[in-house]
Amino acid sequence: MDKKLFVNYFYNILYQVVTVLAPIITVPYTTKVLGAQLGVNAFTATFVQWFIIFGIMGINNYGIKTIGTVQDDRKLLSKTFHEIFLMQRCNLLLVLVVYLVSIAVSSFDYKLIYFIQGLTILSTMFDISWFYLGIEDFKVNSLRNILVKIIGVALIFLIVKSEADLWKFVLINGLTAIFGQMIMLVQLGKYVDPCKVSLKEAYQDHFKDNLILFVPQIATSIYTVLDQTLVGVLAEDWEAQSAFYQQATRIVRMFLYFITSIGSVIMPRIANVYSKGDNEKVASYLSVTLKLALYLAIPMMFGTASVAPSLVPWFMAPEFGIVGTLIPITTPIILLISLSNVFGVQFLLPTGRMKEFSTSVVLGAVMNLISNVILIPRFGALGACIALVIAEGSVTLYQFIVMRGKLQFNIQKRSIILYFTDAIGMSLIVLLIGRLMGPSLKTNILQVLAGGIFYMAVLTAFREEFHMSVLQKVLKIVKK
Repeated sequence: MDKKLFVNYFYNILYQVVTVLAPIITVPYTTKVLGAQLGVNAFTATFVQWFIIFGIMGINNYGIKTIGTVQDDRKLLSKTFHEIFLMQRCNLLLVLVVYLVSIAVSSFDYKLIYFIQGLTILSTMFDISWFYLGIEDFKVNSLRNILVKIIGVALIFLIVKSEADLWKFVLINGLTAIFGQMIMLVQLGKYVDPCKVSLKEAYQDHFKDNLILFVPQIATSIYTVLDQTLVGVLAEDWEAQSAFYQQATRIVRMFLYFITSIGSVIMPRIANVYSKGDNEKVASYLSVTLKLALYLAIPMMFGTASVAPSLVPWFMAPEFGIVGTLIPITTPIILLISLSNVFGVQFLLPTGRMKEFSTSVVLGAVMNLISNVILIPRFGALGACIALVIAEGSVTLYQFIVMRGKLQFNIQKRSIILYFTDAIGMSLIVLLIGRLMGPSLKTNILQVLAGGIFYMAVLTAFREEFHMSVLQKVLKIVKK
C-alpha cells in the first residue's frame, strides 16, 4: 500500500473511530430518554430514504468511479464534476417537492417528524463526498464528518431531554448534516475551477451510465432500507421492534466500517489504474485488500458476538435487552459484507462489470424480501436479522463464483483456517471474562484487550504470513 493510500485509509479509520465512539456515548442516553420513540425515528428516516434513493440514483458510486478516471486532468475534472453535481441537485430538488407534497396530503401519524426528516433530502442534494473520494482526498471528507459527529453528539445531550423531544433529535441530525455539506462546498475551489455547464449536456453525458448503476442501487436498498420499513409495517409493536432492529444492526455495522473503509479508499485507485490497462496492479491491490478483510473481519465477527451479552445490559435501557440476542445472530454480515466489498465494490464496479454486480445485488434483494415477509410477522426484529444474513450471504456467494478464476489472490488456506480457529479461541476467553465479571464497561474493556492480545499472540506464534508483514510495517513506523 503506497503512502497516499495509507494516508487516506488513516483518515478514513480516524473517522470510523469517531463513528464508533459517537453511539457509545449517545446510545445509553437516547435509549433511556427516547425509548421506543427511537423506533419512530428509524421508521420515518427509512421512509425518506426511499425518496433519496430515487433522487440520488447511482451517483455516489458513479461519481467516485468517474471522478477517479479523470482526476489527472483538471479541466476535464472540473467539467465532469459540475455536470454530475448539477444533475444531482435537479434530481433531488424534484424529489424534495414530491416528498413534501406527499406528506402534506397524507394521513400519517408523526407528521411533524416526517416533515423534519425531509432535511435529509436537502442535505443529500448538496452532498459531494463522492467527489473527494474520487480524487482520493479523504482528509477533507473525514475531518468534516468528525466535526459534524461531535457537534451532533453535543447538541443531543444539551437539547434532547424526554420522549417529547423526538422532533428535536431528528432536527439536530438533519441540520448537522446540512452544515457538513456546506463545509465540503467551501473547500471545493482548491480542486476544480468554475465551469458553466448546461443541464441538457449534464443529462446527456451522465444520466444513462448513472441509470445503469441505479439498478444495483435500488436492489441493494431492498435489503438495506426495506428491512427496516418491513419491520415497521409487518411486526407487532412496531415502534419497539424497529428500535431493537436498528440498535442491533447499528452496533454490528459500526465495527464493519473499519473494513469497508478499505473499499472507499481503493475503489478510485483501481478505477484509475484499470483505465490505463494495468491489470497486474489491479490484482495486486485486490490481493492485499482481501487478505486485510479476512484478517480483520473474522476476529471482529466472533469478538462482537461474544462481547454483546455483557455489553447490552449496561449499555442500553432495560427494555432493549433482546438486542443482546440479536447482535450475535447478525454478526456474520461483518465477514460477508467485507468479502462482497472486495468482490463487488473494489473489483466488479471499478472494472465495469456492471451486469455481474447488478445480478448479485438483485439476487440479494429477492432473498431478503422473501425472507423478511416470511420471518418478520412471526419473529419481529429477530426475523429481520436472519433475513439480512441470508441476503448478504447470497450476494457474497454469487460474487465469489463470478470472480473465481479471474484473479489470483495468493491466499493460503492455512491462514484462513488459522484466523477462524484463533478467533474461536479468542471468543471463548471473551465469554469467560464476561461470565466471571458480569456486564460493565470495565468488563468490555478487559474483553477487548484480552481478546485482541490473544488473537495477535497466536498469529505471531504461528508466524502467519500476512500478520507478520503487517507487524513488520507497524514496527518500522514506530521506530521512525
